Amino acid sequence: MTFRPFVRRGLVTGLAGALLLAFTAGVAAARGPSSVWSLKGAKNTVYLAGSVHALPPDHSQIPEQLERAYGASRRIVMEVDLDDMDPLEAVQFVASRGTLPEGQSLESIVGTAGYAKVQALSRSLEVPDVVIARLEPWAAAMVLTQFALLKSGYDPNLGIDMQLVERARTDGKPVDGLETVVDQLGIFDDRSVTEQTEFLLASADDVAGLPDDLRRLVDGWRTGNLKALEKELTRERAQVPRLYDELLGARNRKWLPKIEALLAGDQDVLVVVGALHFVGEDGLIELLSKDGHKPVPLR
Repeated sequence: MTFRPFVRRGLVTGLAGALLLAFTAGVAAARGPSSVWSLKGAKNTVYLAGSVHALPPDHSQIPEQLERAYGASRRIVMEVDLDDMDPLEAVQFVASRGTLPEGQSLESIVGTAGYAKVQALSRSLEVPDVVIARLEPWAAAMVLTQFALLKSGYDPNLGIDMQLVERARTDGKPVDGLETVVDQLGIFDDRSVTEQTEFLLASADDVAGLPDDLRRLVDGWRTGNLKALEKELTRERAQVPRLYDELLGARNRKWLPKIEALLAGDQDVLVVVGALHFVGEDGLIELLSKDGHKPVPLR
C-alpha cells in the first residue's frame, strides 16, 4: 500500500483521535450509563456524543442513545468537517511538515536502538522501510498507528464519525467542524523532537497490547462504563503529559465557547467528538459544568 492511498483511507478520517484511540485505553469520568449527554439552551438542545473513530465490523452499530440524539438534531458538529474536508490537505501537511530535511533520517533522530524497535514494528505491520525512514517521529507514529489499527480489524470508515457523516449527507443535515485537520496535525508537529521520540517509542511498545486496549475502550464506550478505564488513561497520559494535555485539555478549552454558542440557537445540534474529550477535570463535561451548564446523560 502506498502512502497516499493509505492516508486517504485511514489517516484523514481519524487523525489525532485515532492516534489516541490506538494507544489510550481510557475514556473516563462519565456520569451515567451512556456516552451521550444533553444540554438545554433557551430554545434548543445541544447533544454531546463521545465517538470512537475506528471500529471493527462486529461492533460498528451506533448506540441507541446516539441514534436518538442524531434523529432529534438538525445539524451535526464534529472535530473536523469530514463532509467538506480535502484529503490532500493532510497528505500535503505530512509531506511538507512531517518529512525530515535532506541528510536526516528517522534513525538519526531516535538512535540506532530506538529505530531498531520502530523498524521491527513496521516490518511486523508490513510497512516498507521507505515509508517511515524519512519521517519525523510524530508522523512515523501516526503511520504505524493507522496500520496497526487496520491490522487489528478496526476500520476508520466504520467509526462513528464517518457513519454519521454519510448519514447526514443522505438526510441533508449540514455538518460543521470545531477545527481543521491542519490544527490537529499541527499539535504533533509542534512537539519537540524529544517529545516526539518519546511518544513514538512508547507507542511502539504499546502495540503488542493494542487488541486488548481497543476491546476495553469499545466495551467501556458502548456500555457507558467509562470510569472503569480512568486508571489506564492516567498511566498512558503520564508517558507524554504535555502532548496529551495539548490533545485533550487545550483543545477542549478552545472548543468550549463554540459549543456554548450553539446553545443560543433555535435548532437542536449534535456535537460528536472523541470520547477521550469527556475525561476528567479538563474534559468537556466538567468544563461545561463549571460554566454553569448541566450536562445530563441520555438514557
